[in-house]
Amino acid sequence: MPVSSTKNNKTEAEIKVMCAQAKLGAVARITELTEGFFNVAYGITTMEGKEYILKIAPHPATPVMTHEKNIMFSEVQSMELIRQNLDVPVAEILYYDDSRTVCNSDYFVMSRIPGQSFASITEQMTEKEIQAVNRSAGSYNREIHSLTHDRFGYFGQADKQGDNWFQVFRSMICDTLEDARRMNVDLKIADSDILRALDGEAEFFREVTEPRLVHWDIWAGNIFVQDGRITGIIDFERCLWGDVLMEVGFRTYGLSDDFLSGYGTGKLTPEQLKRAEWYDIYLFLIASMECDYRQYETRDSYNWGTDMLRQWMERKSQPGV
Repeated sequence: MPVSSTKNNKTEAEIKVMCAQAKLGAVARITELTEGFFNVAYGITTMEGKEYILKIAPHPATPVMTHEKNIMFSEVQSMELIRQNLDVPVAEILYYDDSRTVCNSDYFVMSRIPGQSFASITEQMTEKEIQAVNRSAGSYNREIHSLTHDRFGYFGQADKQGDNWFQVFRSMICDTLEDARRMNVDLKIADSDILRALDGEAEFFREVTEPRLVHWDIWAGNIFVQDGRITGIIDFERCLWGDVLMEVGFRTYGLSDDFLSGYGTGKLTPEQLKRAEWYDIYLFLIASMECDYRQYETRDSYNWGTDMLRQWMERKSQPGV
């Protein structure tokens, strides 16, 4: 079970009060779900045999990174937007409470998606099944990206949105650098070097003119599968309005031909590749800080993030690369 200081665990009695508030009926069983790293989530089974998922945000006093502010609102609103407009399998939001009256943080209840996470069963699947899931993931990503907005930026932080993608993305990079300073995280590279390199490639961001809904975190752990087919996509909390290349499926260190095929695109253009590398860097910065913000038991995420950041920044410093 991932140990994370952001998980706002509750007692059985507290959970039952929240379930009563949501009018779920008498609770027969409560099971903590253990694959997540940020929110705490519980599987709820009622006396009638109905199954739900209860998700609870971190305590308001818990330190979180800038992009993680107000993200339960983002998750609820984006999932409802998708259910109303698209044919993408997401859970139904049944109850959302941000009053903090029966719980000291926001929480919501959603329907339970059948199946298991793709990450947990990949080794049991055939290569053909894996390829099919990756293609479907690409197709669903493209459908999500059909939703547009009039401003770029974090879904749930209107004050940080803007109409110029490069300026908004640059501010997101600055947010991560400030988050690192706040926790005294040594990124092993100077902020000024990162921003100088980013400013030097501003021209590659100009072709992004329409803010599109980006999930940002559709990795194998957030894809549910049953009988070789995707049954649901979860964890929309980090969604934003931005460049579609921010999706996990476009990370340059793990591009999948099957994902690209399902998305309906071929190899990235040189301009797209330049931007995608910066979205890699954004991810590396966040990974470098998760150990400190969540107080993980190991430094694996920090070591991976800072090592990858070093490699990518060395590449950016090479002329003509």
